[in-house]
Amino acid sequence: MATSDNNKAAVTDTLLQEAWDEFRSFIKRRGDRVTETRRIVLNRALQRGGHFQADELAQDLSRGAVRVSRGTVYRTLALLVEAELVREIRDRDTHVHYEPVYNRPHHEHMICESCGAFIEFDDAAIHSLIQKACDRMGFEQVSHRLVIFGVCKECQ
Repeated sequence: MATSDNNKAAVTDTLLQEAWDEFRSFIKRRGDRVTETRRIVLNRALQRGGHFQADELAQDLSRGAVRVSRGTVYRTLALLVEAELVREIRDRDTHVHYEPVYNRPHHEHMICESCGAFIEFDDAAIHSLIQKACDRMGFEQVSHRLVIFGVCKECQ
């Protein structure tokens, strides 16, 4: 099943609180400080849904009543990736994009090299082939990501 960035998971206050509880525990285990700015970055990243770049989030958080510095955004995104609440995806130009993965099903990506669109899809047959390859090689899979580069139907 393919989806586009327009299909964003609903982000409820309950989901934000559960994600914050998990992130706060992660931060404490690391021995780092739990701060309100980290909570703000987490909430805004989850609320954005879809795929975004750090600079977009930093710009978004540099305006308004509560401002968060660019450095804090980048450092917090790195922690969110390490905590597995957000995932990094690199395009072929090595630009890093992020997407919330907390409470979202695993999926793969196609990236259009013409317009830059991210197309999400899930295919049980692909997952099965990956698991069979791991089994054949005696490899214990922790996770995987698949990114296919090409040209979307709108740009062809």
